[in-house]
Amino acid sequence: MLKKITTVLLSVFFLCSMAIADTTNVGVKLSYGTLEASGTETTNLNSTAVDSGSGDGTFPFGSIFVEREFELSKANIALGIDYIPFEAEVDKLGGGNGTDATVNLKDHFTVYLQPSKKLDNGLSVFGKIGYSQADVKITDVSRQATTAGTASTDTGATKSLEGPMIGIGVEKEVAFGAVRVELTHQEYDDITYTNSNSKVLTAKGIELQSINLSLVKKF
Repeated sequence: MLKKITTVLLSVFFLCSMAIADTTNVGVKLSYGTLEASGTETTNLNSTAVDSGSGDGTFPFGSIFVEREFELSKANIALGIDYIPFEAEVDKLGGGNGTDATVNLKDHFTVYLQPSKKLDNGLSVFGKIGYSQADVKITDVSRQATTAGTASTDTGATKSLEGPMIGIGVEKEVAFGAVRVELTHQEYDDITYTNSNSKVLTAKGIELQSINLSLVKKF
């Protein structure tokens, strides 16, 4: 629901602002990020016994974005939306007495405000603050039978992942528009999934740090 409301509001804003906006920016972003998270799980049919762990991974990804940029007296400010148009397999989980599953991330988008300050020689510095949302698709779920109970009958589930984003960067004007380099940090809320045997899986402390290179066309 939040995603639908945000998309509608942004569409209305972009359409209404065409007459007063100074610049429309569209671009592609290439990123390399580190995702960190910790998690807990209760054992099958027993909510009192808990296993826990943490981990991280690094991976490349890409996105596309569009912005409406307004020129103010002392600085510029842009309102934008960034969308990752790919479905990525985050991990395959499984083994032993746990839950086997394939986890995919899809429909990840970020709505953001980006104030910037022009310097000399076509350089600008900017900050960024926004909010991200994505769908986490859990598929190929299975649960091994144990002495505590039978195998689960799960087939899959989709969960929402969302949270705030901040960033800083520098932009250089070039012939076709601009080139940007930025650092961003995103935090996501906890995800909880309960399988058919009442085993509870929780991912928490999910954070994504990334370095990003963007090519921007200005209209």
